Amino acid sequence: MSTSAAMAQVNVRMQRDLKERGDATLALVGSSPAVIIRQLWQALAEGGEAYQRIMRALAKADVAEEADAADTSLLQASTLFEELGTTLGLDPASFVPDTRPTSEVLEDIEWELFEERGLA
Repeated sequence: MSTSAAMAQVNVRMQRDLKERGDATLALVGSSPAVIIRQLWQALAEGGEAYQRIMRALAKADVAEEADAADTSLLQASTLFEELGTTLGLDPASFVPDTRPTSEVLEDIEWELFEERGLA
């Protein structure tokens, strides 16, 4: 048996379009769903101030969802992303937009997922 910690997998179902748009956004900032989820779970598990900030950000998102906010959804998403990013120690000022075509970004994301799963 390995000396490394036991691993678990998190699976989430969502609309394909939502996933692709989210993956593309994360790629623009040099991250991936796996990295963000690990950082988020770490902050949640540790509790404390990071946990409180995450829960406040998510609560704001829930309240915003209930409002008729079609015109402000991008602003809300940006605010949530910035708050979560700050909580996870990301520096939004250092984000550099990726100017590659979306298809190329998604291809790189797929490749990274294959590598994470040991398939590449």
